[in-house]
Amino acid sequence: MDERKTHTGEHILFRALSTVFKGMSVKKVEFGKRNYFLVHYDEEFDWKGILEAEKIANRTIREGRPVKKVQCFRKEAAEQFPQLRVRWDRIKEDAVTVVEVEGYDWAACVGTHVENTKEIEYILVTRITSVGKGDYEIEFEVGEKAKEEALNRSALAMEVSSVLKTSLDKVIPTVKNLKETQRALTESVRLLTKNVAKRITPEDIAGISVYLEDVSGADLKLLQKTAAQLTREGKTLVVFIEHVNSMVVMARSPSVSFDCRELSRTVLPEGRGGGKPEYVMASSTQEVDIKEMEPRIRQFLEEREQPPER
Repeated sequence: MDERKTHTGEHILFRALSTVFKGMSVKKVEFGKRNYFLVHYDEEFDWKGILEAEKIANRTIREGRPVKKVQCFRKEAAEQFPQLRVRWDRIKEDAVTVVEVEGYDWAACVGTHVENTKEIEYILVTRITSVGKGDYEIEFEVGEKAKEEALNRSALAMEVSSVLKTSLDKVIPTVKNLKETQRALTESVRLLTKNVAKRITPEDIAGISVYLEDVSGADLKLLQKTAAQLTREGKTLVVFIEHVNSMVVMARSPSVSFDCRELSRTVLPEGRGGGKPEYVMASSTQEVDIKEMEPRIRQFLEEREQPPER
């Protein structure tokens, strides 16, 4: 990493970002494995604004502006550079070093810098991560790494466009339509799962109300919630089978004494998973068939001596 390019690029990019996103303030800057700003901004960043800032920054780089260091006293710095970016609370000496990107940016800084913005070559924002209320990390790259990353992202965009079978300018609306379709399908699955759960009826096996149902394609979270509701009272065992993904959910009420993990190992010996005595979720490398599962469960329950109710 050329710290001179990174450091000067940070000055240029921050000025461009703060020009587009009014009110943004920097809290920390880090260089090394990751180059990033930690900034505070009360609104949300958008990629159109980020692109505008990148264009401003890269135009400044191409213009080949001189980068100069000016030594002066605190009072002179404030008077001479009204747009100076400075944290006076961090400067204990009376003397101040101002790094000036001619006609563009002024910052109090003692780091190393290039002599001309053209040396930076290129700058690119690579990621924005929310790390708290109003706090964001803005990662960036400069020089050859930025160019290489831009090419990689261009190729990725083309690949996404190809997978979606649409043009680049229609990728975003296509993805939004897919998300909306997914949301509608998820809601439909939830509704169907609720309807299926309402129609489930138990069978008495060895004094236990057993709900054994093939719920393939149902919403897993709703199934877990339904299983919890059905096993709150009485002597109940719930076994939901999702044969598409070879998944089994087992739950029993507190008054039933056996361990669901033992039941799972007995009726689904090739299964993998875990849980608690009262609840198990397991998957199988083989297809789970409800017709094969039912006699195994029946045998397990009938062979166990159930304690009398108190």
